[in-house]
Amino acid sequence: MNNSIHQFVEKGVKNLTKIFESYTDDLTKIAEMVQGVTAEVVNLGTSIIAEEWESYDELLRKRKDLRPGWHIVRKDPVVRTTSLGDVRYERTLFKNVNTRTSCYLLDQLMQLEKHTRIT
Repeated sequence: MNNSIHQFVEKGVKNLTKIFESYTDDLTKIAEMVQGVTAEVVNLGTSIIAEEWESYDELLRKRKDLRPGWHIVRKDPVVRTTSLGDVRYERTLFKNVNTRTSCYLLDQLMQLEKHTRIT
């Protein structure tokens, strides 16, 4: 979450400043102002969610005691549609050494099925 907030402070605040400057130059652009603010806030929210989910995935990668019998195969990008917007993040594919089955343990922990929409 800290990275997302830091990035928002660096880029998002600048973008918001530009949006408000544009609006104060022409007060009839209220719809554009609202759309611009909404886009920046949604971007911050989806970035925070992605960062949080990736931190859980990182914990699974680092802590073998949390995933006995599973080894890391690779990381894959994924997009999850939420009520806030699309959340883009990376998750790890694991393979079970005994059953030889593969799965994304993070999805199991979060009880997410393929193509699940999160509201």
